[in-house]
Amino acid sequence: MSGACHECGATLPEGGTCRDLFHALLLLESQMRGGPGETSHFLAVSGYVLQHPEGMNYTAEALAGSRRCVADRLAGIVTMEQIRNDVRRAVDGSKRVTRRSGDPIIRWQVSAWPMNVAHVLAGGAEGYASRVEAWARSIVLALDQAGADAARR
Repeated sequence: MSGACHECGATLPEGGTCRDLFHALLLLESQMRGGPGETSHFLAVSGYVLQHPEGMNYTAEALAGSRRCVADRLAGIVTMEQIRNDVRRAVDGSKRVTRRSGDPIIRWQVSAWPMNVAHVLAGGAEGYASRVEAWARSIVLALDQAGADAARR
């Protein structure tokens, strides 16, 4: 019997994890002729990270930055080059992006995500970019509706 991911709600493969679905998504991208494009890849990775704050182990600040970058890219406010430069500056030096032992676990106050990695993966390569963008938009909207505050447990 397969279960559901406790963070994003994705239906899990028999004996598998949501991280397995994410790895399958990255494998799908690697098999796409010419690749998925840098924006689609960015949105896919960031979407997974944002829906898995506990499992991906990022700090509240890193998650907020990721959310902001996704929203700004979707709005056409920033280019991928600007995002790369901003991230490099933000994590330069001793700045941490992952939690340390004892740091609070971040959990968005979202009751249910409308889309998750399994939805994107299910469609295969055809229409991938459109599904990834819809996924990213659904994440930003869900976070906006939830007040975008992370709860610490």
